[in-house]
Amino acid sequence: MSRISYQQQNFSVTDGQLSVHLHLLKDASQTLHFLHGNGFAVRTYDALLEGIVAQDNLMLQDAAGHGLSPAGEAFVGWERSSERFQSLLMQQRAEHDWSKVIGLGHSFGGCMTLLMSARQPDLFQKNVLLDPAFYPPEMIEQLMAQAQQGVSRKSLLVRQTERRRTHWQNAQEVVDSLRGRGAFVGWQERCLQDYVSASTHDNATGERELNCPPWLEAALFGSSPRSLWPALESINTPTFVLWGTATHEMFQTSYRLAQTLNPNLHFIEVQGDHCFMMQYPKETAELVRAIIDRGEEGVRALAHSDFIISYGG
Repeated sequence: MSRISYQQQNFSVTDGQLSVHLHLLKDASQTLHFLHGNGFAVRTYDALLEGIVAQDNLMLQDAAGHGLSPAGEAFVGWERSSERFQSLLMQQRAEHDWSKVIGLGHSFGGCMTLLMSARQPDLFQKNVLLDPAFYPPEMIEQLMAQAQQGVSRKSLLVRQTERRRTHWQNAQEVVDSLRGRGAFVGWQERCLQDYVSASTHDNATGERELNCPPWLEAALFGSSPRSLWPALESINTPTFVLWGTATHEMFQTSYRLAQTLNPNLHFIEVQGDHCFMMQYPKETAELVRAIIDRGEEGVRALAHSDFIISYGG
C-alpha cells in the first residue's frame, strides 16, 4: 500500500483513453510528471516515487494497456503516444495552474518524456530519465525500413514477449514465478509486489491475469521512435540520464553517442541493470531528488556514494 494518496481517473485521448493518477497539494511549488516502462504499470514504481516526492504535486500516466488504461485495438506508435501524454499533461497543467513541472520517466517513459520536452521546450523545467529507451540510429532506420516495406522480421525480444505467460492461479503465484527471473532479477520484494498489484488483475474466472496484452508490449518493442535523435540533438531543457551499468548494450551505445551531441544532456552511470530503480529504489530516489532540487550540484554531492559509478557532467 502506497504512502501517497492518489485520485485516479480515465481521460479520453485520440483513439482511446488513458488512466491518470494525481496527488495534489494546496501549497505545492512544483509538479512531478512520471511515465513508466513498457509492460510495467505506472504504480509499479510506488516505492521509488515515495522516496522522491516531497511537497510536490505528482501526476502519473499509464500508457494504453497498462494499469487501468484500455489497450485499444493497435499500438498507436511512439510519437502518437507521446502526443497523447502531452495533451493530458497540458490539460491538467491548465486546470491546476501548474507553473513548474519536472519530467521523469523510465525506459519507454523516459523516451516519451524526451520527445515531449523537445516538442515543447517550456513543458518541463528539468528532465530526469531512468535508463530511457534510446534506440541506436541504425536500429531505428532498420525498423522504419521494414515497416515501410511491410516486412516483419521479429527480434528475439519480440518473439519472447509474444509468448509471455498471461495467467496464474493467484497473485502469490505471479510473485513466485517472476521472482529472480528475466527482467525481475534483483528486484526488491516491495517492488515485485507492487508490479503484481498494478500490472495484473483478478479476471472473471478468478485467475490472476496480465493487464498489458503481449501483442501490445511486443508491438512497442518491435517499433521505434523515428524522431528520437533529432530530439536529442535539439533539446534545450536540462536533462539528466541515469543508466544502469549492466543495462542493454544497445542503450549503452546510444548513451555514449548522445553524450557527444548536446551539452544539455548529462549522463550518470549507476549500479544495476535496466530496472535499477527496482533493485535500488532508495538510492535512486535520493539521487533523483538531489537532481530535482540542485541539478549538477546535487549529483556531485552524491558522486562518492557506492550507487554512482561515474558522472560525465
